[in-house]
Amino acid sequence: MVLSARVEKELEPLDDLVNRNSVPYKNAKWKILFSDDFRRSFGKLTSDRAKKLRSLGLPHENSAQSLKQFSVEGLFIISTIDIIKDVNYVQVFKVWDILPFEEIPKLTKRLENIFSAYTEDYISRCTEKLFQGNLVVPRCWEASQEIIRFRHLVNDEVSLDSGGGRNYVENSKVSESLLLMKFYSFSYEVVCHLLSDNEVDLPIQLTDDQMDVLLFRKSSFITGRSGTGKTSILTTKLFQNEKRFCNGSEGSFEGESTQFRDAEIVNDPVNSNPSVLRQLFVTFTPRLCNAVKQHLAHMKSISSNGNSLAEISLDVGNVTSEFSDIPNTFIDIPRNMYPLVITFHKFLMMLDGTLGNSFFERFLEARESSHGSSEGKLSYEGYSLLADSRSSTLSKEKREIVYTLFETYEKMKSEIGDFDLGDFVNDIHHKLKTGIYEGDQMNFVYIDEVQDLSMRQISLFKYICQNVEEGFIFAGDTAQTIARGIDFRFQDIRSLFYKEFLSTAIFRKQGKSLVSEIKQLKQNFRTHAGVLDLAQSVIDILYCYFVHSIDNLEPETSLISGEAPVLLESCNDENAIMTIFGGRRSGGEIVGFGAEEVILVRDDHVKTEVFGYIGGQALVLTISECKGLEFQDVLLYNFFGTSPLKDQWRVIYEYMRKHVWLDEELPQSFPTFNEARHGVLCSELKQLYVAITRTRQRLWICENKEDLSKPMFDYWKRRGLVQIRKLDDSVAQAMRIASSSQEWQERGKKASFFSFPISA
Repeated sequence: MVLSARVEKELEPLDDLVNRNSVPYKNAKWKILFSDDFRRSFGKLTSDRAKKLRSLGLPHENSAQSLKQFSVEGLFIISTIDIIKDVNYVQVFKVWDILPFEEIPKLTKRLENIFSAYTEDYISRCTEKLFQGNLVVPRCWEASQEIIRFRHLVNDEVSLDSGGGRNYVENSKVSESLLLMKFYSFSYEVVCHLLSDNEVDLPIQLTDDQMDVLLFRKSSFITGRSGTGKTSILTTKLFQNEKRFCNGSEGSFEGESTQFRDAEIVNDPVNSNPSVLRQLFVTFTPRLCNAVKQHLAHMKSISSNGNSLAEISLDVGNVTSEFSDIPNTFIDIPRNMYPLVITFHKFLMMLDGTLGNSFFERFLEARESSHGSSEGKLSYEGYSLLADSRSSTLSKEKREIVYTLFETYEKMKSEIGDFDLGDFVNDIHHKLKTGIYEGDQMNFVYIDEVQDLSMRQISLFKYICQNVEEGFIFAGDTAQTIARGIDFRFQDIRSLFYKEFLSTAIFRKQGKSLVSEIKQLKQNFRTHAGVLDLAQSVIDILYCYFVHSIDNLEPETSLISGEAPVLLESCNDENAIMTIFGGRRSGGEIVGFGAEEVILVRDDHVKTEVFGYIGGQALVLTISECKGLEFQDVLLYNFFGTSPLKDQWRVIYEYMRKHVWLDEELPQSFPTFNEARHGVLCSELKQLYVAITRTRQRLWICENKEDLSKPMFDYWKRRGLVQIRKLDDSVAQAMRIASSSQEWQERGKKASFFSFPISA
């Protein structure tokens, strides 16, 4: 909804807001955003009171930000004028909450504390008024004029080891943060949903940095650490492309994509809009894939009132069916299945079905025909020569050993008539290279979690989409690579795109200008700086020892502080899980975690062990299962005690010595880093990073074997990144959280998306 007259003029009755032909929608000037807090408060209003919601006069203003208070049926709407980035910067009307009078001062004080951190230029632009006749209309500024919101940004920080800390704008819990609050755009469709009992995900308002990526019209590469909003950008871009296409390419984007003009015409006498825009969204993990499908389904349901978007089929089925409702072919996919949201595993199955003579029906023949073949594989000489590359971390001698092991592995597979994912991918490449792809050609392709795919796997996408100039978006974070055998940086994907995707003469002639730079998202929206600092300390070690396996990005930023993660110290003969949750063995009652808490463990073996102690009193996940998820609190249990590195974690002391962090009290004898001996450290650190970044608020790290965890614990203590707590009854009591049956039901719905092992 946008205001039809002065911002100060009283709001229209809510009855008008459910009438698409009412004045607010006819005379659109101002964009109105409302917060999660307002949405929750509005939901608590009685139906009768909500429908009578209206302003009772001029708002009361205070503060430099022109904070406004609208009187509403005995309550008050708290709002401000703010600036967001779209095609240009524009003033918007931001609604924070609807409160009783006595609760206004608390919110006002918190808002004014935030406003005090704004630059004078930003405040001046927010308060500036533009008149059209007697109407106040929003001011706009060109996007090229960068508008700085905060006087001191968190990346203007003192180094962590100096003890100076960071500058913050807000000190609050993540769940209560105003700066991390989600905002949504008011519209006729959104109002209808607010007045209904439907609980759906609303399209969120993206940040300025996210909008820069969203509005970029060329094929692009998006990277950013966990919680920076990569998936949100991809889903929003997909949905906006769908909406623009269904609306005849109308929208806020300038110009028109050739893909909207070239979308295929399908003979459909029943439908007045016979065109179909083919969009493909691919993720690695089934859980994230289904979360994306569900989010898009909600967005469709909000925008489908009388709109052709209602024809998009995004029903979220049972994830364990492995998308059985979608055919295993790209040939003549029913138009109501677009946009197509699938896992990479399903993508391979569909390619295999499209090309005929399935690999699985003839894999023995395929193995025999490929034995000794160079298709998709480097020769012995070619692999050895890679040692001369500047990016290589393996010597020629080591590569010779690796290749010998590879040949032995290939021979073993051939002898037992088996195959692996590499054989499957190579077979698809061979058929695509020697045959003709007759499946649907995609207009746009979105690839999330790209860090878990190999270069050979990524190059398959070039066959299904010819829109190389603007049709591809690759998103991911190489710090979160958990797929075995995958090791690259985003620059490698960019180089692959240039060499293999832009392979035709017309694009070669234009050269590298068509390949966009890698875009980094830096602001974290999941957690606070205390967690981010600990996560960055893990990244720092990766930068030191495995520089070619991770992108060197600017540190994540956070505008809110938070308590440092807690190291729980217990005796070696003490079972930490039993101490935290009470004990069956002692006859005590087990008190579990809440629905928003989780215990993270290394593998299924430890998971089974923990379940044996606590039963169903807490959610227990492996690190691979939790990827992409977030929780209010996380207990990371026995990560180092179950690590294949064992006592080789002591190599961390060498890293500490390099940075003059090795006190006399710490061990002075330790192993020197050796890639052959410590190669597994790379994947261990990446798993540790994934585990740390699952929490929004509290993180506890607990180990049963002190000697194995001591190196990393000493490292974190020396950098002042953690708190130390003796695991006793009082600490255990503070960790336990109770949840209602409804909260557990909601968690159960989410859990259904990841309660099974990930397929290859």
